[in-house]
Amino acid sequence: MDHPMNTQFLTPYSEQAEQYFWKTGVAKIDLGKVPFQSIHNLLISKDNSSISSVGSCFAQHVGKWMIENNYPFNRSKLDSRQISSFAFGNVYTPRCFLQWLTLDPAHSHRFDIFYDKNTERYIDLLRPNVQPEGFSSEEALREARISAKSELFDTLKETNVLIFTLGLTEAWKDIDDVFYPNCPGVIAGEFNDEIFTFHQFNYNEIKSDLLLIKDIIQGINPQIKVILTVSPVPLTATASDKHILVASQYSKSVLRAVAGYLADNDEIFDYFPSFEIITVNNVNDFRFNENRRTVSNKAVEYVMSHFKSAFYDNEITQAQNNCEQSHEETVCDEERLEALNKLSHNPNDTTVNQLTLLGDSHMGKLAKALKEMEIPFTGGMVMNGSGFAQGKFSICETEYFVPLENAASRQLFAPILKNLQAHEQSKFEKKSVIISNIGLQTHQTVARFFTWLQKQEDADIKNITLKNYVDFFHEDQSKQLSILLTMKERGHTVIVISDPPFCRHFKESQSMTGLIYSYFDAIEYIWSQFNIVFFNAAKIFDEEISTPMEYASDICYPDGQHDWVHGNSMYYKWLANKLLPIVFENT
Repeated sequence: MDHPMNTQFLTPYSEQAEQYFWKTGVAKIDLGKVPFQSIHNLLISKDNSSISSVGSCFAQHVGKWMIENNYPFNRSKLDSRQISSFAFGNVYTPRCFLQWLTLDPAHSHRFDIFYDKNTERYIDLLRPNVQPEGFSSEEALREARISAKSELFDTLKETNVLIFTLGLTEAWKDIDDVFYPNCPGVIAGEFNDEIFTFHQFNYNEIKSDLLLIKDIIQGINPQIKVILTVSPVPLTATASDKHILVASQYSKSVLRAVAGYLADNDEIFDYFPSFEIITVNNVNDFRFNENRRTVSNKAVEYVMSHFKSAFYDNEITQAQNNCEQSHEETVCDEERLEALNKLSHNPNDTTVNQLTLLGDSHMGKLAKALKEMEIPFTGGMVMNGSGFAQGKFSICETEYFVPLENAASRQLFAPILKNLQAHEQSKFEKKSVIISNIGLQTHQTVARFFTWLQKQEDADIKNITLKNYVDFFHEDQSKQLSILLTMKERGHTVIVISDPPFCRHFKESQSMTGLIYSYFDAIEYIWSQFNIVFFNAAKIFDEEISTPMEYASDICYPDGQHDWVHGNSMYYKWLANKLLPIVFENT
C-alpha cells in the first residue's frame, strides 16, 4: 500500500480549461481583435429564430448590428426613428417594460400626458422619444399607444428570443405610482416635485419585476426565451446622493447580480456578458500590471489620492466650486428669460433662416444685436455657460445633443434643431451658417483646465504647452466640440467665436488673462484642423478698439465683483458687424 504522501493530490482547479483562469482566459486575449473563448453558453439558430430586443440605448446598437449582419431581427413598423422591436423608445428599467405589458393604453393616467402650450401639442411622457413633436390631440396620442401595445403583443407571439438590455436602477414615478422612462422635464414635459419623485430600485424589486415579465410573456408565447444583458453605458446623471461614478457602478452591479441569479436558476433566462466585454481593463491600463489583474502601485496612489481628501481640504476642488458658482449665472438667467419670452410670442414660426446662433448667454446678447439690426436668424442662448462646460447634455445621433440643464434649455434648442433639420431635408437649398461659442465658456473651462493640469504628472504649470491644451480638449471637452464637428459634417458652415476680452480690464480677472488668451489660441488651432472658422473676437477687439471700457459691461455685483465675462450692447453690436461679412461670404 502506498504511503499517502506519495499520492498525487488534485485540486478542483487542476483540470479546469483555459477560460477558467485569468491568465489564459483574459490576460492573453488581444482585446478588440480576438473574441473571448467560451464566455457564454448561448446557442441560437440563425435560420429558425425570430429575435426581438428591448431595453436601454445599448439595445438599439444590438438591433442595428443584427440588421446589418442579416440576422432575423424584428423591427417595429411604428417607430422608424429608432432601431427597436417595440414603439416605446428606450426602456431603462424592468418596471417600465412591465408597465407596458400590463397597462390599458386606451386610458391615460393623470400626469403621463403633457400639453405644451407653446406648440399646442400633446406629449406622451411614457414615450417621449418616439414622437417628440407630440400629437394633435389626446385621442391621437392614445390611439398611438393602442397601436404600440398591439404591436408589442403581436411581436412577442412571433418571437422566440427576446434580448432584454438592463440599463438603470434609477427611475422617476408620479404620485399614482406610474413610472417614466426619463425624468419629466428632462426630455419633455415639466418637472413638479409635488408630483414626481425619485425611486431607486433594489435587487428584490428588479428580480420580482423580471419574474412577473417572464410570467406574462410566457402566457403570450410559451416558447420564448429571454437573454439578459447589462448595458455597459454609464449613467449620464444621477439623482441619488452619490457621486456619478459610484452611482453608476452600483446600478450596474445590482442589475448584473439579478441577471446572473436568474440565468443560473430559471431556464427561461440566459445571460450574455456585454457589460463585462466592454468594461474589462485593456493592456497598458495604468491601473493594472501586465497580467491585467494585479493592481499597480500607480493605481494605488491614484485611489489613495482620493482617500486623503477625507482628512485634508482639497483647495483645487474648492476653487473649482467657487468658479462654478460665479455671478455669470445671474446674467445667464436674465438672458434665458428674455429668450423664452421671445419664443412664447412666436412659437409656431416655420421660417427657415440661413443664420443660426447656438451657445450660452453671449449668443443671447448677440441675438439681440442682430434683431436690432433687422438681420434674420434663428436661435441664441440655449444653456448657461456652465451647462456646456460641465457637459450637462447628452449626445444624440438624431438631434445632435439633448440639453439637460433644465426644461427651458430644451425649449430654446427646439427651434434651432428645427431650423437645422429643415436645411438638411432641403439638401441645403440655402446655405446654413451656424455661429456658436460652444467649447469656450472660459470663465468655467480655464478653471477646469488648470485643475486638470495640476493632476498631470508630466505637466509644467509654469510652461504650459499647446499639447497640454489639446490633451485637455480631448479628455474634458471632446463631447462639446463634437456637437459642432457633427454639424459641419452634415453640411452646415460653422463659425466659432471667442469670448470677449474684458478679463484683462478688471482687477479680479486680470490674473486669468494669459490662460484665457492661450485657450483661445489653442482652440483656434483645434478648429483649424477641421477647416472650421474661428473668430478670435478678443484679439481683434484689442487691435481695433482704443477705448475698451466703453464696451464693457457696467454690472457690478453686491460683493464688489464686476461682470468681466460679458460686454455691453455696444460690444455685441461691434461683434455682429464683424461677423456678418464672414457670414455673407459663406452664403
